Amino acid sequence: MIRSEVQPAARQYHRLPDNVWVVAFGEYLILAILVSFCAAYLVLVQQNPIRYTLDGVRDGLEGIGWYGVEQSDLGTYRWSAGSAEVRLPLRHNSGREYLVVLTAQSLHPHGPQPIRFLLNEQIITEVFPDSASRTYRLLLAPAQGDAGMRFGFVTHPFRPADDNRELGLLVSRLSIQSIPVRDWLLTVGAPLSLLVLWGVIRWRTTYRFALAIAALHALVLAVAATWYRPGALPFIWLAAPTLIAAALSVFVARTTPARIGLATLVALVGYSSIIWPAAFTDDAFISFHYARNLVAGHGLVFNPGERVEGYTNFLWTMLAAFTIWLGGDPVFWGFAAGVIIGLAIVLLTYRVAALVVDPRWGLAAALLVASSQSLLVYTARGAGMETGLFTLLILVGGGIYLSALLVKHADRARRYALAGMIFALTAFTRPEGVMVFGLTLGHAVLVAVSGRLQPGGSYVRTLRMALREALPLAVSFLALFVPYFLWRMWYYGDLLPNTFYAKTGGGIQQWLRGLNYAIDFAFIFGGPLLLIAAAAPFVGLADRSLAEGERRRLLTTPAGYLWLVCLIYTAYIIYVGGDHFPGERFFVPIVPFLAVLIVLGSSALMTTSFVRRARQMAHAAVVVAIVAAAVVGLNRGEAFERRVLGNDESVWIWADLGLWLNQNTPPDASVAAAGIGAIAYYSQRETIDLHGLTDRHIARAVVDDMGSGAAGHEKRDPEYVLNVRKPTYIPQFWEDYFGGANILRGNYELIDIRTRRGYDIHLWRRLSNAP
Repeated sequence: MIRSEVQPAARQYHRLPDNVWVVAFGEYLILAILVSFCAAYLVLVQQNPIRYTLDGVRDGLEGIGWYGVEQSDLGTYRWSAGSAEVRLPLRHNSGREYLVVLTAQSLHPHGPQPIRFLLNEQIITEVFPDSASRTYRLLLAPAQGDAGMRFGFVTHPFRPADDNRELGLLVSRLSIQSIPVRDWLLTVGAPLSLLVLWGVIRWRTTYRFALAIAALHALVLAVAATWYRPGALPFIWLAAPTLIAAALSVFVARTTPARIGLATLVALVGYSSIIWPAAFTDDAFISFHYARNLVAGHGLVFNPGERVEGYTNFLWTMLAAFTIWLGGDPVFWGFAAGVIIGLAIVLLTYRVAALVVDPRWGLAAALLVASSQSLLVYTARGAGMETGLFTLLILVGGGIYLSALLVKHADRARRYALAGMIFALTAFTRPEGVMVFGLTLGHAVLVAVSGRLQPGGSYVRTLRMALREALPLAVSFLALFVPYFLWRMWYYGDLLPNTFYAKTGGGIQQWLRGLNYAIDFAFIFGGPLLLIAAAAPFVGLADRSLAEGERRRLLTTPAGYLWLVCLIYTAYIIYVGGDHFPGERFFVPIVPFLAVLIVLGSSALMTTSFVRRARQMAHAAVVVAIVAAAVVGLNRGEAFERRVLGNDESVWIWADLGLWLNQNTPPDASVAAAGIGAIAYYSQRETIDLHGLTDRHIARAVVDDMGSGAAGHEKRDPEYVLNVRKPTYIPQFWEDYFGGANILRGNYELIDIRTRRGYDIHLWRRLSNAP
């Protein structure tokens, strides 16, 4: 009897391996095809050169000395002046070789004139054309360092009798294309990363799901490689963290739809600097300059000898200093850190939402965060600022605190202590971290009081026990923050950073500007969904099944905590009047909290009695609303992108000016500027901030109509700058600060310079006999 039961089991055991081997063979075959496709396509796309053209929409060249497009019997063409040049985009890879293809003809009335071709103002060759149209092909050697790459030509111009223009060459074609170079790290590393991604996912789930994720990222990798243009980060530096985040999504999420959704969202974030232009901000260089001076031994100062706290991101500045000390480039690592931080925020948002709401709603919260251009601009698209790190730390600290609320009292102290330490790092990153910690501590006390207060009990005794329960949160924070606070008070001598005095003091006008700032943000993040977020802690009031005591404790729930932080933080933003950066930067730190609050309110809304009657319809409406909000958040419009790109272009013009000052002025020269970061960092010269971020006197100046102008650009004292600081150089584009050229002309002369990247800039230079 026993033998008859064992034999069928043995037969079944011997049949299983056949099916397993068939399935495994099919799985490995598909995987091999995917990886081979990926490797072959990466080889192919690297052989397809990037071609920049004079009239290109996407890969266009910036030109100087060119007239508009014309058409005639000769076809479509453009006339040049006697000298003309084109400049490759600022973020091209200057270490590459490029091939120039130029089709032109000389129609000079005295016969064809010689043409000198130039690379960065240096003569490459000289040719003697004939009157027919000819095509010239020139190989451009790699530009070095920050020089950029500018191709141009010079010829003898003429002026036709019926045309007032000075004409040089008639050009019907001009393109500059990169010489293909095989990137073996990308060609081999990306397919191997796909294998690792599949292996990690396969270890945690089924083979079908593992193949689906691998196939998704193989396709995204191919598309991203096609769209990629040389930038601040090599493509592998975008692909690697994105694939790692996709692998981590398997551990973060528990269900197959959520894992696929998260893997898709991390691809959106990781490659966002390819989908939309990457951009850097000038304020990032303020921190980098403080960091460089610290490493150089000048102390944590902007100008040596001036102890002014013109930064508000101590931890970010220390990380930049550590990077510089190790010999790294803070610009490169600022970009790389932004990508990693953006990916981490999306994954962690899902985790927090799944913890306090439901795993089914976690993906919706992650979608709202991943689709926020406000967050993307200050993380994965560049910026180089501390905003992303600050957001991540608030999310980590808040997530730990929320998890503490959901465990037993005995396990709460350890999590409170950990949350306190994280909030201390948050306060090191931005001063608003102190406010978030204070709100968290207040909520913790409220939770403890609510849980212990009994009818007829002693309020004093209850409050004392509540404070004791919240003590680990406070002690761990203060143990780290108090020494830092005492040090900065001793070092700088001010209670608050100098930037606070430079940006505030406008009263009701400043508040109205902050209110408009908040309204603008509300329109592009969530819209009507923010009403659900605002009502999230109070949805339970409509549930008649709750006891009166449970209703009173609604604000002590996770929804109540998120609501409290978002409400007070928004009030603070309105009070300080917002800022001038695109994408409502000040709201970025609470974007994850708002997203969790939206899904928390939506989830609670589904449980109310008046929604239960049409639950499917209500659920569908909320899903549509969240997807619509994500689409709106991603598509900020052309005006927004122009503003982002305009800021980025200004930064690199100022950086170029800084390099010129460094190479062409004595060490004791100084410059006055309204955009101080890149100029100071690259010039390493004394830089006077016209709006007082790093100047104690200007920051405390009283200005009429404060709050009605651009935030952070209102404080001014031109007489102090001219007569006390006496800058050696003043860029002409900031001469209006002083009242125009007539004010400067007595003590300054106007000079013209040309930077290494080919920008022509006018500078006011102080006269040697000026008082």
